Amino acid sequence: MRALRWRVTVVENYRFPGIPLGWYTVATSKEVRASQIVPVKYFGEELILYRTGSGNVRLTGAYCPHLGAHLGAGKVEGENLRCAFHGFEFGGDGRCVKTAYGKGVPRKAKLSTWPVREHNGYIFAWYHPEGKQPDWEVPVLPGPAEGWTAFSTRALEVNSHPQETSENSVDIGHFVQVHGFGGAWTEGDLEVDGHLLKGAYGIQYPLGSRLRFIAKFRVEVHGLGYSLVRVSIERFGIEINLLVMSSPVDHGKIILRTASSVKQVGVRPLAHIVRSAATWGLNREVGQDAPIWETKRYVEKPILAEGDGPIGEYRRYCKQFYVQEPAKPTQLPVVAA
Repeated sequence: MRALRWRVTVVENYRFPGIPLGWYTVATSKEVRASQIVPVKYFGEELILYRTGSGNVRLTGAYCPHLGAHLGAGKVEGENLRCAFHGFEFGGDGRCVKTAYGKGVPRKAKLSTWPVREHNGYIFAWYHPEGKQPDWEVPVLPGPAEGWTAFSTRALEVNSHPQETSENSVDIGHFVQVHGFGGAWTEGDLEVDGHLLKGAYGIQYPLGSRLRFIAKFRVEVHGLGYSLVRVSIERFGIEINLLVMSSPVDHGKIILRTASSVKQVGVRPLAHIVRSAATWGLNREVGQDAPIWETKRYVEKPILAEGDGPIGEYRRYCKQFYVQEPAKPTQLPVVAA
């Protein structure tokens, strides 16, 4: 994972109401081997990601509830996580199931746990500030068994917020101004169905000084941490799946993972060549966006112009992912008689 070399600190950039609920990528499958413990930080907390002997992945709090040892120094014993300090072991639900003393287990000894899913080579964790269970899922996409390449992934640390990065998918105006495309336009209206936002647009790419081709994009935003972009280039019979996955380390920092997969077409090496080109293009665009994300101020009530794209609709969609604090009761003054 690479951090940006160029940093500019802007005071009070982040005025979002906390970390939005949803599914977030916390690692690739290759990063967590069998019986391996990987310390990570997401959602403003120190966490432990580990894989059990049977291959299941779990995400828990990093500190033992017994006397506070960091569990990154522990080890995996079969299906349990064992603390290195006093040998307490914790099961899949976070509860202590065994101590090294051979005596009763303290009933209150329990780790915080997060729901986890694993598919398409990624490990996803569900975050909800009130600890509620997930009521929607991110899609399972076709892979090598269905005639697509595996995803090629890049991770980047950025001082930003998931709402900022996913807003780019509807910010049509920046495609030409920032990325230098020959033209960009929306195709139809945005569709919102609960957690899912769908949109479509077209982009004209220059090929040298005279040639151009058109790519069509169908965007699926599954919460603010997972955006799927289905790309079709009809002229060449190419289909690409792009992923933009923004995971909050804390309120002002994210790990941004971008990935590409291509449907097999023609001879086998061709799809991997196309994937390399798609990965290069996606990384180039993120490299152009990141310095802007890192130094911009979030304008809660922007003055929008014709040609911006459906930014207002997107922001209304985003509101559902923040848990609003209940209003405090008004305390009236007591007037003495």
